[in-house]
Amino acid sequence: MPLFLLHPLYAVTFVLLLFLMVPRKEIQRLSLFGIVLGGGGDSIVHTFGYITGLFSWINYGPFGFIGVHIFANISWTAFFIIYFYYLPRQKPLTYLFVLAGIFASFLYYNVMLDIHIFQSVNRLILPLIGFTVWFTIATWAFLKWNHYIEGKCREKMYPY
Repeated sequence: MPLFLLHPLYAVTFVLLLFLMVPRKEIQRLSLFGIVLGGGGDSIVHTFGYITGLFSWINYGPFGFIGVHIFANISWTAFFIIYFYYLPRQKPLTYLFVLAGIFASFLYYNVMLDIHIFQSVNRLILPLIGFTVWFTIATWAFLKWNHYIEGKCREKMYPY
């Protein structure tokens, strides 16, 4: 099997997990968060990595353009929808959840390096910094954005 087919299989797996683990109504509610903070964030990060030469996709076959792999955006969108659905509301658990997401992404990053689908100038510091910044910003933005939207919905329901 060609290497460039591994990531589409990975993306399909995440999408199937999404439909099995998250109710359809929640997928609809969280899809904008997943697209903007997951898939959109991945596109921005990988365009930066490709331009600077720090990291980029290789062996993506017909599924990418200038260092951005199409199926990576789909899998990150599905991942972040699942991530936001299970994100706990209590502060200490939220921090542990963010750390678990960073660790899982770090492992995935290194697996992609080992099977030669991804190339990078650094295996340790660069992904740890990148995933820490990405997960912190995405979680913070989701919590603030969600709080704002819920507040607006309450104002419409109870205007007094």
